[in-house]
Amino acid sequence: MDTQVSADTSREPAGSDEVRSFYDTEGWKETESGKLWDQVLFGDPEFGDIRRDALGQRRRRVREAYRCLGGRMNFVECGCGGNPALYLSDLCDRYTGVDFSTTGLAVARHKLGRSSLSAQLTAADLCRLPFHDAAFDGAYSAHALYHIPDPAAQGRAFDEIMRIVRPGGVAVFILANPRPLAFPVRLLLRLVADAPFLGKLANRLRRRPPLPYRPMPLSWMRCRLERFGSVDMAGHAMASTWLNHHVSDRSVVGRILWKAIRRLEKEYPALSARLGNYVVIRVQRR
Repeated sequence: MDTQVSADTSREPAGSDEVRSFYDTEGWKETESGKLWDQVLFGDPEFGDIRRDALGQRRRRVREAYRCLGGRMNFVECGCGGNPALYLSDLCDRYTGVDFSTTGLAVARHKLGRSSLSAQLTAADLCRLPFHDAAFDGAYSAHALYHIPDPAAQGRAFDEIMRIVRPGGVAVFILANPRPLAFPVRLLLRLVADAPFLGKLANRLRRRPPLPYRPMPLSWMRCRLERFGSVDMAGHAMASTWLNHHVSDRSVVGRILWKAIRRLEKEYPALSARLGNYVVIRVQRR
């Protein structure tokens, strides 16, 4: 494997230091259980049959997004951290992973080293990518952009990722839906957080989260991305992190709930994008 780490983290947006510090000092470090701390906080605590099937379903949807590109891609993952998307590796002729956490890139290098994939790792901020225009056939970014607390900086990250995708190429984003209609309490909390006065008050009263969290409305993301090409949105994962951690698919109630979630994600992707907590966005560059 050909791996290279270069650095370009100048002129980062506000909030980047906080996110990078978390991942350099905690997020990509192993806990006593052997899991990375990021996986403990945000990953699946268990894998029953229903959730395992749902995960496969989500991954197939992402893979399907790149089908139009035909052969193996020159591919970039933006915000790979210590968890590169190896389930897409067979679609790649060459893989480039980008993250501003050098600790995360070291973990990614170790994982990529166990594969035969030709890979390069680059330390850089997503708002200022050190690549030429139209350098890649496909781009992928999962659960990264909504940790940028400044909406204008999130917009710059979208612009940068789309800039490096060639005409006819495809970018896929997995992002949070701040207003999930099936989860009214979560929707209400986000509306409060986004209100100028109430948001500041709520931030003072609530327990400080481990990372900045600023998901933008789906309409904002669509408007931002439609300048580059056609945009499709589908549900990715309806459940919130809280639901994922507290409701087992091995209990009677949990099995009913997780089966309903799986069916909605599979059979009604456009509806589940509105109802649920996470969406997959496919953009084909014109």
